Amino acid sequence: MKINARDFGIAGAITVCIIYISLALALKFWPSQLLNSVGTMHMMPKLSLIKSFIKVTPHAIVLGCITHTIMAFLILWFTAKIYNFLQK
Repeated sequence: MKINARDFGIAGAITVCIIYISLALALKFWPSQLLNSVGTMHMMPKLSLIKSFIKVTPHAIVLGCITHTIMAFLILWFTAKIYNFLQK
């Protein structure tokens, strides 16, 4: 079964964009709670020490969303192309 590479890439890019914006906004509005929960999940008790270095600006959110979305599209598009090639 062939995968439509362009649609596969677009679907993955949209998913990455939504997740990135959700996490960036959560980090913007609830940095302490988010860092505590991430530190607990990954067993890093000193993660709260980097809180003073984290600056979440609208420019950083937009730029990060754009770059992560483009990279997700390219990676998933390329993966689908390789899959389709190997299905021959």
